[in-house]
Amino acid sequence: MAIPLRTTITDGLVDALRDEIRTGAIEPGSRLRQAEVAERFQVSTTPVREAFAALERDGLLVSSPHRGVVVFKPTVEDLKETYEIRIPLEAAATEKAVENMTDANLAEIKRLLDRMADAADDRKRYSKLNLEFHSAIYDVAKRPKLEKLIMELREASAAYLRLYAARSPNGRETQQEHEAIYDALVARAPKRAAQAMVKHLQHTVDFVSRSLEQEPEIAP
Repeated sequence: MAIPLRTTITDGLVDALRDEIRTGAIEPGSRLRQAEVAERFQVSTTPVREAFAALERDGLLVSSPHRGVVVFKPTVEDLKETYEIRIPLEAAATEKAVENMTDANLAEIKRLLDRMADAADDRKRYSKLNLEFHSAIYDVAKRPKLEKLIMELREASAAYLRLYAARSPNGRETQQEHEAIYDALVARAPKRAAQAMVKHLQHTVDFVSRSLEQEPEIAP
């Protein structure tokens, strides 16, 4: 299997494995063996080991004393802790973005919103556009350290976002929440935009928490 072209083999492996984890091609709780991954991507075990370490820092892999390296499995406790950190950070970035929002920024966000509406039945494409939508807002905040923290936490939430996408009956409610955020941005209403973002993220927490509690075997 070919890896994406980037600066190093390790970077390419990180991208490839992250994508497989995010899309569910590699299931939560799966054990990853260095030799098998190296053979599959036709590389040595050294960049595989480095890629595993990078993904472990992102929270997508976990080292287990009995099973070695395994793909992170979502739990209610970890979900709530992650979003307790994410929600205020993303609300702050949204509020700050309103102060800097230009008509060109709004046009780009609206373009993404329209594309998301068209991709409502394509969960993989919708998830990619969802990330672009949020990133387009946080980038306008012009707070690079804040944005970096948010993106790292969003990567750590990949398992939850995949679970939400897989079990949510449709994207209509999520799309309405995105539209509420956009409407507040257009109105240049920072507090309203932040509150709309909080509501949107809290909806994910509530939905995934219920899913996990209904099927406790998902937890480690």
